[in-house]
Amino acid sequence: MKNTKLTTAPYKGTRDTYPKDMMIRNYIFDTWSRVAKRFGYEEYDTPLIESAQLYRAKSGEELSNQLYNFTDKGGREISLRPEMTPSLARMVAAKKNELQLPLRWFNIGKFYRYEKPQRGRRREFFQLNIDILGISTIDAELEIIQYVMEVMSEFNAPKDTFELRINNRYLLDYLFTEILELSEELVPQLARAIDNFSKMELSDFKEYLIEIGLDNEQVEKVLDFLSWDLSMLETLKGKSDGADQLLELFEKAKNLDITNIVFSPSIMRGLDYYTGTVIEMFDIGGDKNPRAMFGGGRYDDLLAIFGEEKLPAFGLGWGDIIMTDYLSTYNLLPDTKSNTKVYVTLMNESLLSESAKLTQELRKSDINTLMCLEPIKLNKQLQQSNRKGIRWVIFIGEDEIKQNKVQLKNMNSGESFLITVSESIQKIKEI
Repeated sequence: MKNTKLTTAPYKGTRDTYPKDMMIRNYIFDTWSRVAKRFGYEEYDTPLIESAQLYRAKSGEELSNQLYNFTDKGGREISLRPEMTPSLARMVAAKKNELQLPLRWFNIGKFYRYEKPQRGRRREFFQLNIDILGISTIDAELEIIQYVMEVMSEFNAPKDTFELRINNRYLLDYLFTEILELSEELVPQLARAIDNFSKMELSDFKEYLIEIGLDNEQVEKVLDFLSWDLSMLETLKGKSDGADQLLELFEKAKNLDITNIVFSPSIMRGLDYYTGTVIEMFDIGGDKNPRAMFGGGRYDDLLAIFGEEKLPAFGLGWGDIIMTDYLSTYNLLPDTKSNTKVYVTLMNESLLSESAKLTQELRKSDINTLMCLEPIKLNKQLQQSNRKGIRWVIFIGEDEIKQNKVQLKNMNSGESFLITVSESIQKIKEI
């Protein structure tokens, strides 16, 4: 049997992450995490594999079709984690009586969905999940929105490049039952249509509504609904819980000077477990990133699949791929130079021990230090240092050893200093 040459490409829909890519990923993750902790949120995690039934029970047909599922050796149907919320609900249900509410939890983890890879979407991805559980009032939504705005501020995102769009499932229920008087069979079909409204031409959208069974009058009512602004919600005060909640949310946001949020009646969110407020954020500065940057909503009923009482909850899932695309679009990504502060040269083999001792001393002082391990030409060593963007280079030779000193050079300014090791440590830490 002939040997088959293996491909160097990763599995379709996944990616290799080289050191420069890791720096960008860590920048995004560190920002998400740092701001979450600033708001008092605690980090948690769940297994990467779960029972496939966990996702089929409440996440809807679309997600069920995207599962990476298989049967294990014990005959159990297992799925790689496609999202976090059902796992979070399982964790909370398992120890509900031991946990002190409200819970403010966040996680940054890896997920898998079997779907068509495209810009902003892969089969393997990382995602921030941040949730608040145990708060039934609209203040839970408000806090998560404040978190979002603070993260975007940390990323130095221009105000005219992003918009958080907000709707409410109870308002949509009002549309389905009170305005349109739809049969139960038509509701999920119209919901899917509205969820795709922004991606369709108006003529195609109207034609699709007719195809699924709406009459001309109902079609016009749907189009009218999709043009609503907050002023229209004022007319529904006391008639629709969704309208009341939206009006309260926007009023409270206004009092806190929160900008970049709009009422958008076409925001639906595809998952079946959302019960109230639903949100999505979009890049509005151009057409390079048409997908939602993240989505989320209220899911007060999810614990019911474990036989538990309702627990109010609100949260969002924020993917790393679309966030990287957004930051790249607006040149907001950080410099990907090495975190190494010092490069220690090796002039010849006989100086290896002295160079190693010096490197050890620098590392003990919490200075990231790279040491050359073979005596290559000095200009090649300097090229290595420059390529990695290392600010400081230390030269140690026979003359320096005799004087009990080192040559410290600032590669940015070109300045050189003949100083002791302790003095070099102090100077490196000053900058």
